This record gives sequence, C-alpha cells and structure tokens, in this order.
Amino acid sequence: MSLDRVSIEGRAGKLSVLRTADGRSGVPLVLLHPINSAAAVWEDVAARLDRPVVAPDLRGHGNSGQTGPFTVEEGYVPDVLAVLDALGLDEVHLAGGSLGGTISVALAALHPGRVRSVATFGSTLGTGVPAEAIAAMVRELEAQGTAGYFADQVPQIVGRKHRDSARIREVMAQAVGTRPTTVVAEILYGAFGADIRHLAGKVAAPVLAVAGTEDPTCPPAMSRELAEATGGTAKVLEGTGHLPMLEETDQVAELLRKHLATAQEGRP
Repeated sequence: MSLDRVSIEGRAGKLSVLRTADGRSGVPLVLLHPINSAAAVWEDVAARLDRPVVAPDLRGHGNSGQTGPFTVEEGYVPDVLAVLDALGLDEVHLAGGSLGGTISVALAALHPGRVRSVATFGSTLGTGVPAEAIAAMVRELEAQGTAGYFADQVPQIVGRKHRDSARIREVMAQAVGTRPTTVVAEILYGAFGADIRHLAGKVAAPVLAVAGTEDPTCPPAMSRELAEATGGTAKVLEGTGHLPMLEETDQVAELLRKHLATAQEGRP
C-alpha cells in the first residue's frame, strides 16, 4: 500500500494529509492521531487495511500549520470537515487515538450525516485534569524543550513490554518534531481541558471504544464511560498502553476491520 501526501487549506492554514494512492474502493476510513504526534503513527495500521485511508496532521502537528485554537469544537472538528470537503468525501468511518478519538466522537455528534462509524483508542470524553496540573506539565515542557519532554514521556505511556521499542521511539520522535514550546503548551491546555460529555448523547453512529490495561493517560474506565454514553461497545487490550496503533498494530487493524464490517451491515 502506498500513501501520498496532499496539502489542503483549512480554517487556520495548511493541513497536510496522508491518503492511500492506489484507487481502492469502499467508504474511506479517516484516522486521527493523538495530540503531540502526527498522522505517521497510523501508517502501519493503514498498511494492513483494505479500504481507502485518510490521515491528516491536525493543526499544530506534523506538517500542518501551527495556528490555534487547539480545541475540539472550534479547531479540530472544522479542520477534519475541511479535509473531507476538499477530498469530496460525503461519508466516512472515523478512528482516533487519544484526543483523535474525542474529536471523532464530537464530529459524529455534530455532523451525523457524515459519519458511518467511530472507533476510539485510549480516548475519553474529558480527562478532568485540573488547570494547575496542566500548568505543571507546561513548566516541565518549557524546561526540557519539546523533543526532550516527549522523549521522556513516551516510555511512561506505553505498556511495559513496549518501553524499550526502538520503533515506537523512532516514530514518535519524528511525529513529535521540534515545534515551539509555546504551541505545544496551547495544545496541552486545549487537550487536557477538553470535555465533550454534552455531545455524547447525540452520537448515532456505532462506536467501538478500546483501551489498554496499562494506559496511564486514558485508562479503561474512561473508555467504558465513552462507550456507555454513546451507546457503544467497550474493548480492552491487555498489556497495552496509550499508543495501541504502534504497540499492537495487528490487533488494532483487526479490530477496525471487524468494526467497520459490522457498521457496514444493512448500509447501501
């Protein structure tokens, strides 16, 4: 499978998007990455799927523009819609990791006619992290710099058996990049301050909410809440942390295949 990169104009500037380039058929799957990573974290999963895939770098990430706001409803949802419109995609399946899953749920609630199904991986309706705790993260970020801060963070958020994975460190280092700490600080405040509980009951599409048993950021209890609030199904991955698309690529691809096949039943 080959992916090419296209540039799309979003509300806040350029959006860089990876997409399959081999003309495969079917309702496309849009893959949304966790904050402070990039579309590249989904490449190995995309290679295992048999349908068109679209994976944007969200604003403030990867090769996309770095202008805010970095919030779910005012920033990220409009950007994903801009990608769909530019590529002529009327309906899609959505899958997201961490905040990417939160964005997927919000988009499904706000624009139900565009979304066939939602799958989330290590996601939440709202972390409940207090502002002073986010401020402490930002102080550490400013002290270490963007690359150093996340180099320390990655081994802490993956499952124990993946902490020495050179592949995960390599992909995440490339995805994190060397963005200014001022941009990353805004992203942290936007992500950890997000709460979309007011939207959960509006989701009509089938939802699969997956969480790793060793995810310290969005543990299974948060994923179960998301599933219950949206009328969806919760699934647990044993020994997996906050980056299942990199930790358990085959399992994630298989879960997506099954979920999309189920969601497709009864649809034209």
